[in-house]
Order: sequence, then structure tokens, then C-alpha cells
Amino acid sequence: MDFHSHTSVSHDVRGTLMRGFDAAANRRWHRRAGFDAVFLTDHNTVMGQPRVPPATPPWLCPGIEISAWRAHIVLLGDTAAVDGSRYNGSLDELLALLRTSDVAYGALSVASLPEYERNHRDRLQALAAAGLDGLEIVNASPKANEITAARRDSIIALARRNRLFVVGVSDSHGWGATSMVWNLVPVPASPARVDPCRAILARIRSGGVEAVTIVERHRLRAESGWPGWLTPVGALWESWRSMSPALALSWLVWVWGAWAARRAIIRTSLTRPPR
Repeated sequence: MDFHSHTSVSHDVRGTLMRGFDAAANRRWHRRAGFDAVFLTDHNTVMGQPRVPPATPPWLCPGIEISAWRAHIVLLGDTAAVDGSRYNGSLDELLALLRTSDVAYGALSVASLPEYERNHRDRLQALAAAGLDGLEIVNASPKANEITAARRDSIIALARRNRLFVVGVSDSHGWGATSMVWNLVPVPASPARVDPCRAILARIRSGGVEAVTIVERHRLRAESGWPGWLTPVGALWESWRSMSPALALSWLVWVWGAWAARRAIIRTSLTRPPR
């Protein structure tokens, strides 16, 4: 399942090429990527939620992403609209959101990457003490690719000490063909008899780190032995070495063809007689 995704009502989807990425399109995207359930967590609004949730997988579960003080907090659960301006003015307001999210909104709170790592790296224990329920440790957004394996291990250790759950998320805004991370969450074998979204929330509410098994497709990370500024070269190398011989040959043919076409155009322009 996926704990963090968006539709066209989010501010960073409206007006882009993905402006038609509504709840139905989000569901199709997650079906192709192999998900059974997905939380719709648009920025500061619940207007993207379907009026009638689907009765078959992939299930669409309700949520919202709040722009709080120097943090993005994902609330998982059937929340009404949340006035984010109440929580984005100070650290105290952020902590108030974490303290009251369960009682006021009936939701579990998850700190999203990369904001908490950039702005609250040394405050995670305080966030947990205030009532934070979970942490993203994988986010498919390129801007969230800065966390190292060692740092991730320390975050998991903190989550374990504080009985927080950890998740990986697509943070899908409609771009791309598939996901690079999935979450395995055991739920009752007969979901028709229970609300699958509530069953998922009940599992992660009480399960801590062990509640979710994260499956991540390999990608380069900013490790000490691989500087972040070299990741474009590394990504090309990773793609190349993962190809079959036939696929690698087809890439070479296309690259050679593009080079030859450009060279021919340049030659033609140089040899064309002046008018």
C-alpha cells in the first residue's frame, strides 16, 4: 500500500501537465504499480477525495498533508478540512498539531521527507514526545533522496524507542509510470467484512516499527562514497548495467542515430551555398 499521494487539487499539480490527475487517475496509477490501497493526502485540502470510495482494490483511503511550521505532516484518517494556518507559525504550533491530531481529527500523524530531515533533524525526539505517530524513511520524490543509509538506521532506531511506525511513500503527483517503494501491511483476510482503510490504520497504530514491511526498489543515494553531485552519472551507469544486451544495443543504436542525424544537419548547413 501507499501512505502518501496526491491528486490534481494539490497546489503543485494544478496547472501542470498532470492537472487531470484526479482520484480515479490516481487509483489507476496505483493499480498499474501493484498497490491494493492508497491514501489520498493532498496539500491542505480534502477536496480530492471521492464522494463514493471504491469497493474493490485499490482502495482509496482518506488523508491530508498539512503545511505546518517548517514541516509537512501527513494525517492519515477520515479527517475534515484542516486549517493549516493554525500550525505553521512556530514550533509550538507544530507541536500542538502533533498533540491534537488524534483527538481533534481522528488521524495518525506522519512526518514527511525531506522537510523533517532538513528542518527538524535534532528535534525528532521532541516531535515524538509531542505525539507524532510515524515517520517516512523512504520518499520517491527526487528531493527526498538525500538521506543516507546510516541516517535511516538512526531514524528507525528512534522510531523503535518511541513506538513509532515507519513507512515508504510514492508521494505520487501523477508523474512517472510506476512506484519505487511499496508497504506490506497485514489486514484481515476478508476485507469485504471490514473497512480496509480502518484495518490498516488499526494495524499501524499499535504495531510500531514492525507494523509495516517496506519494499524499496534500488536507487542511488547520497552516501559518503558517492557525492550527491555525481548522482546523474551514477543513475546513467545504474540504468546501463541493469539492461539486457538487446536493450543496451538498442540504446546505442538510438544514441548513434541521434548523433549521426545532428552531424548530417551540421554538414548540410556548412556546405549550403550562400544565397
